[in-house]
Amino acid sequence: SVERFILVPVENGMPLSATTLNRSDLEALEHAPDGAWQSYARADITDAAGSLDGSTYNEDQYPRFSWSLGPYLSASYFDPDEPVRLDAGLRLKGRYDMAPGWVVSGSVEQRAVGNVGDATRASDSVIPRVRSESYLYARAGDTALKHLTLAHYFRPGENFYGRVTAGYLESQFGGISGELLGKPVTSRLALGAEVNYAVQRDFDQAFGFRDYQVATGHLSAYYDFGNGYFGQVDTGRYLAGDYGATIALDRTFANGWSIGAYATFTDISFDDFGEGSFDKGLRFTVPLSHLLGKPTDETYKAVIQPLTRDGGARLKVDDRLYESVHSYHAPEMKDRWGRFWR
Repeated sequence: SVERFILVPVENGMPLSATTLNRSDLEALEHAPDGAWQSYARADITDAAGSLDGSTYNEDQYPRFSWSLGPYLSASYFDPDEPVRLDAGLRLKGRYDMAPGWVVSGSVEQRAVGNVGDATRASDSVIPRVRSESYLYARAGDTALKHLTLAHYFRPGENFYGRVTAGYLESQFGGISGELLGKPVTSRLALGAEVNYAVQRDFDQAFGFRDYQVATGHLSAYYDFGNGYFGQVDTGRYLAGDYGATIALDRTFANGWSIGAYATFTDISFDDFGEGSFDKGLRFTVPLSHLLGKPTDETYKAVIQPLTRDGGARLKVDDRLYESVHSYHAPEMKDRWGRFWR
């Protein structure tokens, strides 16, 4: 008796898009050789802002608590004394979805073995040491609070998405981070702005802070070139107080794996930056559904840098908006629509 279906994927309490399908189209195209692509042509994909107003939820949706306990492995590369250093131990993660768009999350790591903190080459940086002392965090933080935050995700209007995150944002900085993203459902281009106030954490990664604090922020442009290629340009102020831009290009494959490269140039001279002259690196994303044997959006992310220096360093914040939003918009949904009947 139902002719029209409206499917609204939701991420962190935010409705991302609304896909309208007609039952008569599904019945007519089910056995057509190219039925999947014909169904895409007949589907209507629109913005979903306000689509959940007045909705009711299953009792097990909100509030909802989830947690996990498992091993972790972290690596440090290109130390002249030892090219690869590794730490391994246990990680406890928890997440509490209080209401749509309101999330408390945290993680604690207990190192069991490793030598990342055994590095002995002290930083010679002449600019604020916002990343080059990472080995001191590894040395002092056998039991480390990696992050503990309260985040709010919301839709301020059609084509716009918002995020505010506060707390211990990452292993080396706490503070508050706000982000606004503009992304029409059918557009390959997205524009974003982020503002942060960050305070450097103590080396033991407990609850204390050091004296260094900084305001940072970026204007960002994202573009979906198609066939899994994504470009990104960020311009603004970095953690050491330097100004500049980061250019990145990533390729996401049909199986969910991703590889990319980035380079950052700021107003810090090559000499003041130190060895390496400017920040650059490779980054990888591996979907964990292949390893866990069940559907999940959890991923493993790694960044390989020739050297960890202080220039061009950016705050690490979980769940930045573009990563959550673009995969449920028309350009990328079209690339995956061939799996429609599956």
